[in-house]
Amino acid sequence: MSDHGSRLLARVVRLALLALPLATPALPAQSSGDADLKAISAQTLTMPKFKQYLDATVNLANVAAKNPQLAERLDGYGNKSLAEQVKLLEGIPQIRGAITATGLGTRDYVLTQGALLQAGMAYAMTKDGSVPADKVIKDAGVSRANLEFYQKNEAEINRLAKEAQARAPQPPADEDDGGEEDLGDDELEEPAEE
Repeated sequence: MSDHGSRLLARVVRLALLALPLATPALPAQSSGDADLKAISAQTLTMPKFKQYLDATVNLANVAAKNPQLAERLDGYGNKSLAEQVKLLEGIPQIRGAITATGLGTRDYVLTQGALLQAGMAYAMTKDGSVPADKVIKDAGVSRANLEFYQKNEAEINRLAKEAQARAPQPPADEDDGGEEDLGDDELEEPAEE
């Protein structure tokens, strides 16, 4: 695998598996309009759907590890509208197959990803009590049910994400990814409050 391919694979794995518990990436819906935001907010999160999403994400990481050129075709994926994301995933048979093998369709995968990121970000904002849940729900259009799902299942979400990360191909140990911090397992843990 080329050095560029290794860096790209590492980013794909990191973003897909670590972003959920850390809840830091930007939502693609913010730049693509109200329809995308409404679709993401209408997606109901469940533990079975979350597990399917993780399985699909591990499958995608495996596909990318075997063929880094496919991962390169996903460059800019997060900056696209939902329709563009679905079209992109549908247009690459290996990627479509990696997702649909889990029982999710590509649209459901994209919506679940967006709903998880949205709920995770909202939960992170409300966790310490400084931002009331009602304010986040009203101002950001977050689904109350999804925010509550994330809140009630935070430990399980983190545990399952770690398991998925362990099942995914790991980037080379000597990787130099252009100055990005290496995210190890210890960074999935929340710091202990004293």
